[in-house]
Amino acid sequence: MADSAAGNSNSTAVRTELNGTEGKVVLAGEIDHGVAPQLDAAMAELIESGAKRLVVDFANLSFFDSACLSALVRAHSAVQERGGEVKLVNVDRFAHRILQIAGLLPLFDITMADGADSAGSSGS
Repeated sequence: MADSAAGNSNSTAVRTELNGTEGKVVLAGEIDHGVAPQLDAAMAELIESGAKRLVVDFANLSFFDSACLSALVRAHSAVQERGGEVKLVNVDRFAHRILQIAGLLPLFDITMADGADSAGSSGS
């Protein structure tokens, strides 16, 4: 199992783990245009190391912008080319709404922070 961490402060971090063909990405703090390149690099490294499935944990994420969304979409494309998927876990209502507004819900398998699966949810 490989571990790595990147971030520009103690409160903002992108931490990764690789276990077989599953890569886990744990986000903490604010993932914005300044941190998104580190997120891109971390996910690309997992994919290049053999991850066919990425699990991105939103539990400690306090803010994200369009740069983070773009990084997730790029990872989705790269993983899909290998027959895999990107799963977003611990997604709160705010993050879910942003993904919905951006039209990205169909790209990801999403598990809400309360443990519910958002598949088939039309939102409220």
